[in-house]
Amino acid sequence: MTTFLPAATTEMNALHGYLTRLVRLDPRACVRLQGRQQVLGVWAGPPLDVVTLRPVALAEPCGDLDVTVSAQRLLERMTTGQEPVELPPPVPGPSWAGLLPPRSGWTAVATVPAGAVHDAVRVGVDAFTRRVRVLAEADRTRGRLDTVATEIWGRPVVAGVPLRLAHAADLTGLLGRDGEVTALAAGTWLRLSCPGGSVAARAGSAGLAGSVDLFAL
Repeated sequence: MTTFLPAATTEMNALHGYLTRLVRLDPRACVRLQGRQQVLGVWAGPPLDVVTLRPVALAEPCGDLDVTVSAQRLLERMTTGQEPVELPPPVPGPSWAGLLPPRSGWTAVATVPAGAVHDAVRVGVDAFTRRVRVLAEADRTRGRLDTVATEIWGRPVVAGVPLRLAHAADLTGLLGRDGEVTALAAGTWLRLSCPGGSVAARAGSAGLAGSVDLFAL
């Protein structure tokens, strides 16, 4: 399979927005595309030690598809119309692409309004900004900022799921204010199922590397 066609303009636009946000966070971002019947799963690893999943309904079955490509190159091949999207050449997968969460075995722990989770993210962003603002310029080292980030984004948001998963969902456009968010668990994995997709991480992972510059967004 060298092309895929989203089932509707809304699906195309949603994927375009997702890829745009990923590239904004990391110009070198990659996505792993996995097809199953008429659904394309678009996985990404934004710099918060999480993996995100945007499902895309397709106009026709995609066959056996499992390939990792550049998010920027895929974005460049998309249009706003209903035309098939040609896949760019595959690229070597980053480490997260080989460590995706399980497909099954998830247990729902709690469900809350998406608006409440969105508000919690905004509170976290404001808290980080205030904490950094009171630091002297000489104290704003990477280590100090990481410490502040760990404290704020490690706080639970839904049934023990760290706030950084909700932050990642917000940054990638998967959260929004409408609908509901469900917290799920499977073994060592935690996941937030949001209106636009899912965000997952292993319990206890730090979520620090390369992430400090995102917290003011």
